[in-house]
Amino acid sequence: MGEMKTIISANIPVSLAADLKGKTKGTRSRVVTRALRAYLADKAAFNIEDVSTKDLISELIYREEITATTKEYLRQLYLELNA
Repeated sequence: MGEMKTIISANIPVSLAADLKGKTKGTRSRVVTRALRAYLADKAAFNIEDVSTKDLISELIYREEITATTKEYLRQLYLELNA
């Protein structure tokens, strides 16, 4: 026999609800169940340490708010990491 189920209420963004609108109730329930299990198990947690230093530097170089001087410093740092 399967696990007992309950109905919960949650406030989610309207856009997310609209994305789920075309799905059947069973599908929505399975999606929410998987997402909650992953969240509670911390499987979907983002950890900045998982991103390589080179990737972080590359991302920063292309940010508009970064000054030209800082971008040049970041380029030099990136080159040093590749050496």
